[in-house]
Amino acid sequence: MARAGPGPLSPGFYVDVPMIVHNLIRDMQALETALHRWARAQATPADVSNCYVQWGIEFNAVIHAFEGYDIHTVDLRAIPTQLRSALEECLGEHPSRDTLDRYMPEIRRLLAQVLRGLRAKHPAWRNAASRSPTTASYSPGGHRFPAGPFP
Repeated sequence: MARAGPGPLSPGFYVDVPMIVHNLIRDMQALETALHRWARAQATPADVSNCYVQWGIEFNAVIHAFEGYDIHTVDLRAIPTQLRSALEECLGEHPSRDTLDRYMPEIRRLLAQVLRGLRAKHPAWRNAASRSPTTASYSPGGHRFPAGPFP
């Protein structure tokens, strides 16, 4: 756990970056699971949407955490909108394995792009965190993800 450095976040802002990255990965897996369940008619589009919203909350928490260390995240900012579009297209079709097979490569590509982006930022975060005092942690529960049409 580390105190965020100078940047857009207030000096009293504390963040546990490994925890929120872990939460983001957990929510990626939950989103994929919900999609597979949807394809088998065991989940509704609303279930998938709820997973996407939770993923978005964690995504925003990660973005804010990195920016708190003055680590730029512009390369990741378009991914939630692209992911939402892919999900909307998928969920707009009849739930089936064939439908999921058509859309899952794009969905996985976008999620992998997030992971690659975070991995690329890890050395900069390690460097910044090593210069900050270790203190308390921050819970990202208050972040909101931009609303958009989602079936």
